[in-house]
Amino acid sequence: MALSDERLREIITNLVRRPGHEPVRSDVREILINHLGVAESEIELEKNLVEVRGRIDALLARTVFEFKSDLRCCWVNRLRRFAFSRRSKQ
Repeated sequence: MALSDERLREIITNLVRRPGHEPVRSDVREILINHLGVAESEIELEKNLVEVRGRIDALLARTVFEFKSDLRCCWVNRLRRFAFSRRSKQ
C-alpha cells in the first residue's frame, strides 16, 4: 500500500526538522515499505558487518543506510577519517 501524498509530506517535513536517529530510521523504513514496496523482511536493522567497525543502521540487499540527524556537524570529519583510512591501507 502506497503512502498518501499527505503522509509522505508529513514524513518529509519531519525529516527536514532533523528529528534524531530513531525517528529518521523509522521514517525512512516507512517510506521503503509503504511507498516503495520493499518487503519488511528484506530490511536488516542494526546489522553487524565484518567490513565496518560497529553496526550499520540498515541494510537492503547491497545498499547500506547510515542515518544521521545532522550531517553538517560530522560529514567533514567522516570524510577526513575515510581519506586517512584509505591512505594508510595503500
